[in-house]
Amino acid sequence: MSCCKACSLKVKRRLSKVCLRNIRNLSMPGSKFPDWFSQESVVHFSERKNRTIKAVIVCVVVSLDREIPEKWRYFPDVPDIKAIMLDQNKPIFSTSLNLRGIPKFHEDQIHICRYSNINPLVSFLKDGCKIQVRKLNPPVIEGVEVKKSGIHLIFEDDDDYDGNEELMDESEQSVSKKLADFFNSYEEDNQV
Repeated sequence: MSCCKACSLKVKRRLSKVCLRNIRNLSMPGSKFPDWFSQESVVHFSERKNRTIKAVIVCVVVSLDREIPEKWRYFPDVPDIKAIMLDQNKPIFSTSLNLRGIPKFHEDQIHICRYSNINPLVSFLKDGCKIQVRKLNPPVIEGVEVKKSGIHLIFEDDDDYDGNEELMDESEQSVSKKLADFFNSYEEDNQV
């Protein structure tokens, strides 16, 4: 959905909680993500009694310089941004975020990557670990800017409810329902 603001706005408003619960990657024009994502560059993981970690959602807003060489415009994704897991400040796992699509125009792109418990980013987590989003140094592609990033940890029962959540308080709603509500009310300041 890169570079199509009119289409992306319509799609954003139709994203359902079922779709968002099962989605692995979502990339589209935009510069906002929910404020209940961490607003820090690092998230600290603490085990919760009787609640296992089920997933990690990483969200980044990326901007690309207009001067990106033409050969990179057809590259399927942006390779410069990683999620890194640290234990006692030492990297134990890292993965490049699957940021699909390099836009043809200079505009912000929002990328949401959801990792389930079969991914090492989730399965290797233990008490005291940290997850951070970092840009490669030196970068593969010059001109990639991470404007902001956020991480949300999903624990058991945070995203398991299948029923109607319309009448529930936001604090009781599933993560997927809150994401769907966010996109259903999504407005960009400069929509075309």
